[in-house]
Amino acid sequence: MACTGPIVALKILKAEASKNNSELAMLLRLSDPSLQHPGKGHIIELLDYFEHHGPNGTHLCLVLPAMVSDATAMTVNGRPHQAADVRSISEQILSGLDLLHTLGIIHCVDDSAPEYLLPTQRPRGNLDDVDFSKLDVKIGDLCGAVCGPQHDQKPATPTSLRAPELIRKNTWDAGIDIWALGCLIFELATNEPLFPLGTFGLTAEEVDQQHINLISRLLGEDGHLHEDFTKHLTDRLPPDFGVENMQRLASFLWSMLRPDPRTRMSTTELLKHPFLIEAS
Repeated sequence: MACTGPIVALKILKAEASKNNSELAMLLRLSDPSLQHPGKGHIIELLDYFEHHGPNGTHLCLVLPAMVSDATAMTVNGRPHQAADVRSISEQILSGLDLLHTLGIIHCVDDSAPEYLLPTQRPRGNLDDVDFSKLDVKIGDLCGAVCGPQHDQKPATPTSLRAPELIRKNTWDAGIDIWALGCLIFELATNEPLFPLGTFGLTAEEVDQQHINLISRLLGEDGHLHEDFTKHLTDRLPPDFGVENMQRLASFLWSMLRPDPRTRMSTTELLKHPFLIEAS
């Protein structure tokens, strides 16, 4: 029998994570019809939810839209990205992140994957021939998100995306989202990670020191845009990216990647950055 309804994604949480679940609370808050914000369309929407009673307990099940692919697919194929691609995707993610930060939500990154996983059933190459500037981008997975500044809680942020304050185990706030986004936009533009860390055979302390050294070398410590970073970026962009676009992108990324979190731009400020509003 053919399926005539919409295709959805079903997220089934572990039983122990299903009680008083913060992700559900945040998704319900974000789906409130009275909430008006341009970024609402760039956050994954909750379609429905229910509970499933199984042998391991009661599992919360979230019904979400089925998305075509994820950000990884935009970088693994090595396809060069033009300024319009980077601009469009950056603006959409920033708009969604601005909504989260307006509500006091820090996205962080979740690490609650189950011990046993099936290989993805999503076909590969879905984005190979897509015009990236026309993609509809949404922020998903709020399982690791938290509300408000944090002092003792450790966010589940991938090692290469950690901001300096996380590496140094200092107090952190929404600025860690800004830093992580800067790293991700760099990778989107260049198809390379900003901070490629070697971890094999190294202690956590050695990885941290390696990370701090890379940050210092590329971004400096004097509070100004470092020439090494600008060259590192432009050397990895396609030749037809445009000189003005390269300069504006370097400034845009630097606004997110300032080592001192107090000087990083907020999402509201970044949405007004020349890279996003002065196309060339």
